Amino acid sequence: MKKKLNIRVWISCSLGVLLIFSSVICYAQEKRSWQIEDSFSTKDISSLQVSPDGDHLLFVVSKTELEANERHSTIWRWSTADGSAERLTEQDGSASSPRWSPGGNKIAYFDSDQNGLGLWVMNADGSGKQKLTTLQRSNAYINYFRSGTKLSWSPDGDQLAYTAAGPRHYEDEITAPELPTGNDVMIIDRMLHKTYYYYSDLRRTHIWMISSKGGKPKQLSSGDYDYNAFSWSPDGEYIACVSNQTGRDDYNANNDIMLLPTDGGEARRLTNTAGPESNVQWSPNSQNIAYRGRVRSNRSKESDAELHKIFMRSIQPGDEPVNLTGSLDRWAEAFEWSDDGKKIYFTAQNEGRVELYSTPSQGGSHTPIVTSDGEVGSFSVADDGTVYYVYEDVTSPDEVYRVSSEGGEPQQLTSYNEAFVNEVKMIDAEKFSFNSFDGVRIDGWVMRPVDFEKGEEYPLILNIHGGPHGQDGYGLSSTFQEQAANGYVVLYMNPRGSSGRGQKFSDRVVGDLAGGDYKDIMHGLNYAIGRYEFIDEDRMGVTGGSYGGYMTNWVITQTDRFDAAVSVSSISNLITQWGAGNNFLWFESDMGIKPHENYEMAWDRSPLKYVQGATTPTLFINGRWDNGTALSQTTSMYMAMKRMGVDTQIALYPKDGHGADKQPKHEADHHERTLKWFGKYVK
Repeated sequence: MKKKLNIRVWISCSLGVLLIFSSVICYAQEKRSWQIEDSFSTKDISSLQVSPDGDHLLFVVSKTELEANERHSTIWRWSTADGSAERLTEQDGSASSPRWSPGGNKIAYFDSDQNGLGLWVMNADGSGKQKLTTLQRSNAYINYFRSGTKLSWSPDGDQLAYTAAGPRHYEDEITAPELPTGNDVMIIDRMLHKTYYYYSDLRRTHIWMISSKGGKPKQLSSGDYDYNAFSWSPDGEYIACVSNQTGRDDYNANNDIMLLPTDGGEARRLTNTAGPESNVQWSPNSQNIAYRGRVRSNRSKESDAELHKIFMRSIQPGDEPVNLTGSLDRWAEAFEWSDDGKKIYFTAQNEGRVELYSTPSQGGSHTPIVTSDGEVGSFSVADDGTVYYVYEDVTSPDEVYRVSSEGGEPQQLTSYNEAFVNEVKMIDAEKFSFNSFDGVRIDGWVMRPVDFEKGEEYPLILNIHGGPHGQDGYGLSSTFQEQAANGYVVLYMNPRGSSGRGQKFSDRVVGDLAGGDYKDIMHGLNYAIGRYEFIDEDRMGVTGGSYGGYMTNWVITQTDRFDAAVSVSSISNLITQWGAGNNFLWFESDMGIKPHENYEMAWDRSPLKYVQGATTPTLFINGRWDNGTALSQTTSMYMAMKRMGVDTQIALYPKDGHGADKQPKHEADHHERTLKWFGKYVK
């Protein structure tokens, strides 16, 4: 006779086993693959600043609301003692540029309300918010890049200085597709009449001052010039800034340092160099100025072959500047004085990384502080030498870290992206190097597809970065993660002309666009195929944006080995791009000619010349009002290929500009279309 089972005991035991089993399953559950929506889910951290007493950090956390098609940024305060964090501004706001008052009890910042962009002040704990004034920014291309500091307190905390647009050039606001003249005719008499999105409003940017308690703003700068990237001297007497006073600022990028007396006296030009200066900062004793600059003439306002260097000079007339980063031979980025004025901390690109260094302010050797495989972003140094910085790598989004200025083991302080990292599988990159056609060493990276299995072959997507003076490497790329998550081998590299390998390497592309750099890319592809047996060379795609789009167009006119291409914001005709784009100086500095002075050379390096050899199915992506690479560049290539019977499309995004990423939904859409295009022809 069978023994009866006690049902209560059975249920109890079964539930216990089930709970244990469920716990094991949850613990062992793998992370999910990266989805397109994940490219808009990470939080970015910027504008890091330590308080005067070292007790708190200020920084901006930015995020994208894809469904709402919006981007928001908020200011946070973080305690250096106990790690507690407080959000100081609204979650759905657009706060930026937070600045501690000299006493640390107030915070100035920019934010928008129903009346537009404004300058605000609040208490250090976020209470007592007061809007001091409403202001407007110019969209002029001349101010678009590296405009530097936009907001600063006076040393006594009584006043604030900020940059804002001066009087309107046109009658109406710039709103695509309406003309800004208030009528049906727009008279153009400037070279730089376009910006990255639509037409330029041609308004000058000036420096203004206002009481920190409110009142009427006072314009400090004057004349038909732009003033940017300013710094208030610790003794309160001057505001140093950069301004192009040549009278021909459409034709050159020659910003010099100007000293504006804060009492309204006559401005004094401190530098009169052939190259452009930017991002000035006073020394703590008000006797010296550090700045970022170049020494060559005829520079571009955007991508340029000459590396940025950090200089220091006294404010005495005739003093010669000291090049603090020249011996490093790397592209310098952000910098900051130490509290005692003896050091300058700075970041610099280096072979795919962005590293943090210090150097004596009078010149000398460099001390590495953070040189790991990743990218240092915004940073700030406390009086005691503690360095706080934002950092990311290939598989880790932005977080705040701290480390001693003498180096050592960094400590992660924040966890804004922790939930994302714990949920989403991210693929790391493996670096390789090879000798190109002429023996020059080139660096590249390969990422294996998600769920990679040894012995299997996988399709490949070759990615070409823009610039050409930029770099890929150890940053987190949502594009690369999307590709790997969809089963592709991801290949990218830094061909000659890239910015992380020194001046000689950067100059190798000058006068040779789509020459040696194209050969580097093809040699790198062949090297990767030979080294990584899991690459299926019969299933390959190629893509790039801006200069990378130009190179993608070049690739498909030179070889038929790719099964598909996606060309984003591209160039097809260097002759017409010179006049149709917003930055003719880029071509002149990188190609070394004006096209109307040497049509043969410009046409010879134009993909459109060789379009009859193009057979690769190609998706072109463009914003309707992209002036960085004019829409006509895409349509010219598209029409020729379509007429020849090549399968090709244009994804055109209205009210969008360069890169078609002005609106999050547009960006997400062209990411999805890219993957579908490659899925159709490559997989």
